[in-house]
Amino acid sequence: MSKITNINSIQVLDSRGTPTLRSFVTLDNKYTGISTVPSGASTGKYEAIELRDNNYHEFFGKSINSCIENIQNIISPNIINSNFNTIQGFDEVLLTLDNSENKSNLGANTLLSLSMSFTKALALANNLEIFKIFDNDYNSYEIPVPLMNILNGGKHATLSSDFQEYMIIPLGFENYPDAINCCVKIYWTLKSYLESNGNSTSVGDEGGFISPYNNNEEPLKLIIKCIEQAGYKPGVEVFLGLDVAASELIDGKKYKIIQDNKNNYMTSDELLNFYIHLVKNYPIKSIEDPFDQDDWENWTKLNKAIGSQVQIVGDDLLVTSINKIKTSIAKDSSNTVLIKPNQVGTISETLNAINFAHKNNLNTIISHRSGDTEDSFIADLAIGTQATQLKSGAPARSERTSKYNRISEIISQNKSINYLGLQAMNI
Repeated sequence: MSKITNINSIQVLDSRGTPTLRSFVTLDNKYTGISTVPSGASTGKYEAIELRDNNYHEFFGKSINSCIENIQNIISPNIINSNFNTIQGFDEVLLTLDNSENKSNLGANTLLSLSMSFTKALALANNLEIFKIFDNDYNSYEIPVPLMNILNGGKHATLSSDFQEYMIIPLGFENYPDAINCCVKIYWTLKSYLESNGNSTSVGDEGGFISPYNNNEEPLKLIIKCIEQAGYKPGVEVFLGLDVAASELIDGKKYKIIQDNKNNYMTSDELLNFYIHLVKNYPIKSIEDPFDQDDWENWTKLNKAIGSQVQIVGDDLLVTSINKIKTSIAKDSSNTVLIKPNQVGTISETLNAINFAHKNNLNTIISHRSGDTEDSFIADLAIGTQATQLKSGAPARSERTSKYNRISEIISQNKSINYLGLQAMNI
């Protein structure tokens, strides 16, 4: 058993300069886990509640002093000097203290900062690397495939394409260093192309360049061109992924899609047919949030139409919730679950969602948030839970590259770990 001997939390800044919570949990006076929680911009309405002070004079209402007060006044008195030997046991106390379905009393960001920190401290206390603390039954581990966002649109970049992310997926490689080399070369090639054509090389929240098009198909053509110019084969070595974030595009019962400077309202059927067209013409292997988070019927239609060829990824639809995943399975609406710990609030709940998805033959992608930090925890989570993919943004900005670099560290210390490559997508 490990005794909680100290807890401390402070306000720090995330990658957007927004306040977030960094917590320190100490076990037995010598093992301290330190974690910093991220924050999303394009958030599903069913996510656990992130607590903010709403005091306009403090970071325009974004400060998190109330989270720190909750830790000092409510949580600490109930866990200091208590003994825990599992993540689940620790989290159960946090969940009991919050006593709400959506973490609205203490805040999902409050709970996650402590849950992550305890997980790290427990790994230290057991002399384990973090990725080995999640399930000791695994005899071997594999390296997930990175999903790299290289062009931004939607809520992550103004005056650009509607679709939020255009990603490259290096499936056709035998090892992780070659996959990273490929992604960086394509990213640099894209930057050179934009510069040579007089386009901005400003980046969005996740490090991807801002799409120069107010059109949603042209970015795919541009990325194909850059893949080839970088010396790689589209559809053989490198594939494409989309995060549409369609819940941000819904307007009544139609989707507001800008094409060539004109507002164009697509019905769900028209948008579905557009996706089918894109998959037929481009090497797309993953489409995230293709419809609104409540548009279950059309998720099912799309999954039945192309789910045997393409990952249909639920983010806003599923929000790392077992209940939502159960509904999706019943409706056959997706084949892949995006996992974001701060959508649900604790590591044990995150692990439960991952395990449930895997038991039902669904892929899992461990994901960052647009407002992220230099904390590399999700890289360990991806490897330790046998997720097939890691989504951490562009190969730029330290809050993104810290995750990719952590995987390189793990490989250097565990040379027998293989890169999943084409095996990452069981579709």
